[in-house]
Amino acid sequence: MEKNIIFDLFSDSKETVITKICNYFNVSRLDVEKALGYGCSAESFINDLRINLNAFDSSKVSIIGRHVTTSTDEEIGSFFENGLYDLRLSLQEQTPLSHFLSKHHIQVNVDKHKLYWGKKVIPIEGEKHSDHICFMGRDSICSWYSGCETLQKLGVLYSKLYSLGATLEFFVGGTLDEMLNYSTVSHCPEILDTIDQIISSIKNPYGRCMFPLCYEWASLYRNCYIIEFESILSNMDTYNPISYLEAYNQIKECFNYSDITYNDYYERRIPQCVFDNKYLIERIIDIYVYGYGEQYGALQPGLSIKPDAIKIYSVQNNQLVAL
Repeated sequence: MEKNIIFDLFSDSKETVITKICNYFNVSRLDVEKALGYGCSAESFINDLRINLNAFDSSKVSIIGRHVTTSTDEEIGSFFENGLYDLRLSLQEQTPLSHFLSKHHIQVNVDKHKLYWGKKVIPIEGEKHSDHICFMGRDSICSWYSGCETLQKLGVLYSKLYSLGATLEFFVGGTLDEMLNYSTVSHCPEILDTIDQIISSIKNPYGRCMFPLCYEWASLYRNCYIIEFESILSNMDTYNPISYLEAYNQIKECFNYSDITYNDYYERRIPQCVFDNKYLIERIIDIYVYGYGEQYGALQPGLSIKPDAIKIYSVQNNQLVAL
């Protein structure tokens, strides 16, 4: 096998991808072409080719990732200096995002689970936290299930920062239109939308959120950019189900040739490469068999992309122009 196989699911033709699959998984082209027929799934592909997911080193494979951001001509250079941060660093280090929030007297301390807004100190809580002081100023404590809108909105922030690990998220497939139309990313960072809703629910609990942070960011940071990089597959967060134990029944058929038991899964003794290789197969099937739209990826929690690993493109007239 080649030392470093790079899957570019934005540009690679199906024939090119099949060649790379053959090189990586050491299987024949005829068998791959047959397995990738309509009706194919990750389970059927793995079982038809008798792939031992544990036998292939996912650190020897890279996937091209693309991250959509907005900035100014002056501040886009910060990415060349600092690279591409995960959400935790973006909020806590000296970045355009943290400077913007600070201007509005807002700080998110991910490490301390605190959202600071003016003189208010708001705990960032999730469903597992059973009760808290009332955000409406009442002299009472309410539970998660009977909680106000603010508590529910904080649950979304909690999920992004802790359940999902404040990871660096990006696309691994999709057209430019699909990426630009995803959520708020071509206008403002998604996290601003979340913070806007939390603050709005406290400031005006029965009113409509007007998203002042999002609109101000969009007016100041008008230029849209695509930051492209190679992500080593083993550095990616490729398996993060809502319920790890309940997900076993959906994934167990992929383990038939990998010498993995339920006890291995239950005790979390499965090598990361198993999940990585399944993820790679799933993305290839989604794109090259079913033609699904944008596909997503994320780095492992705590990982970022170094400055020398990125390429930055300006989005101009629906075209990418290299900087």
